Amino acid sequence: MDMYFKSFVEAILYLRKTGVDKKINDSNVQDLHQEISNWVNIMDSSPSYMAHVLPCMFVFDFGKSEMIYFSPTVYQLLGIENITLTGSTGIIKFMDLINPNDFKVYSEQIFPKDMQYLDSLSYEDAKGVMFSNNFRMKQSNGLYKNLLMKKVFIIDPETMLPLFEIGTLMDISSFKKELSITHTIQRLHKYDDVSSYLNVVTEDYFPEMHKNILSAREKEILTHLSLGTKRKEVGVKLFISDNTVANHIKTILRKTHSQNIREAIAICKMNGII
Repeated sequence: MDMYFKSFVEAILYLRKTGVDKKINDSNVQDLHQEISNWVNIMDSSPSYMAHVLPCMFVFDFGKSEMIYFSPTVYQLLGIENITLTGSTGIIKFMDLINPNDFKVYSEQIFPKDMQYLDSLSYEDAKGVMFSNNFRMKQSNGLYKNLLMKKVFIIDPETMLPLFEIGTLMDISSFKKELSITHTIQRLHKYDDVSSYLNVVTEDYFPEMHKNILSAREKEILTHLSLGTKRKEVGVKLFISDNTVANHIKTILRKTHSQNIREAIAICKMNGII
């Protein structure tokens, strides 16, 4: 790849403008295309009672910047007909459904890292890489569901640019409650005829976090606690009561969606808040 994309949006605009060459004769790519067709047939013909078991599948064409397929199970997932997510406006609708803060993290941080990692591999090695991250998507009733997206890229063997993105979406709302995004990159590993994916990248993002989420006093208290200062000592240093410190700590935990003060300190350090 001759360039690094700064965002998902930049990538699709560039690839649509330049026109990615899809005249590929590589037999492995052709086999994958056939495999995709087989999966599409399964998804299209699956009974409605399987909708909560089977993942929702999609296929995105970078050259056309179009969602060329979305399985009907998206209706059970989000209450939206799959036809509204396909065609020339499908990708716009898809992006609009993602929580804006989550999409900013995905577009500007996660996707560029995915592309950079692919660029570090040979064409053959790149075939065995799977990417995943979660984000919140809006349902037809206006409420958000936390979905897990797993995907692979079909890339051009010469330019290493992405041609297609094939992915699945699954509802993980009952498992993941905290407002964080977990991004993983996994590589296929084979040992004694057994195949598995091993994590090579695992990182967390906190899309709701921003520099001013805590007040100046809350930052001051959390900074003291991060340095090992006891809660009562913090009150003495800042000339406030222990009860006031305790109330500030409760507010800090609520704002950072943390279970305890150690987690709050870790999250705030990771996001440059303290």
